[in-house]
Amino acid sequence: VIFALPQDFTIVALTATATTEVQKDIMERLNINKHDEVKTSTKRRNLVFQVNPTYQRQKFVLEYVKSHANEAGIVYCSTRKQVEELQEALEDHEISSTIYHAGLSNKDREAAQNDFVYDRVRVVIATNAFGMGIDKSNVRFVIHYNMPGDLESYYQEAGRAGRDGLKSDCILLFSERDIG
Repeated sequence: VIFALPQDFTIVALTATATTEVQKDIMERLNINKHDEVKTSTKRRNLVFQVNPTYQRQKFVLEYVKSHANEAGIVYCSTRKQVEELQEALEDHEISSTIYHAGLSNKDREAAQNDFVYDRVRVVIATNAFGMGIDKSNVRFVIHYNMPGDLESYYQEAGRAGRDGLKSDCILLFSERDIG
């Protein structure tokens, strides 16, 4: 289906992950001239990337979150079970957190997202179901409890940290088991 939009208004098309081919298609369909394209680097010098080969993931997360008591962060886990176990551990240590995964009702997911975005809780423990559309500027850390499925997913999830330009940590807890 080919359609045309009236050109009596300004169009802004934004993307962080579209391929060059998809970008070209978007520009053609929206009649955006090449000279109006603005590209910025994917390099974000405020993000500090670290790989930690610890086998004591839960202990690491607890200690890290405690030592960053006034900062907001996201901890990504591979499974719902890990999300719930880690949240229970944080609760046991009186750390303000919420969970987010596809097994929750829409109402519960929305409440968790809002609690995090509006600073009612400082840590969200989530599967990769969390994040699309999240634009919270003051996320100071993103911890991956497990290795993500691919590099693009990792960079996109880690990139939720430091959107205000301030120094932020992106920590991958790595284990050979995750490769399997």
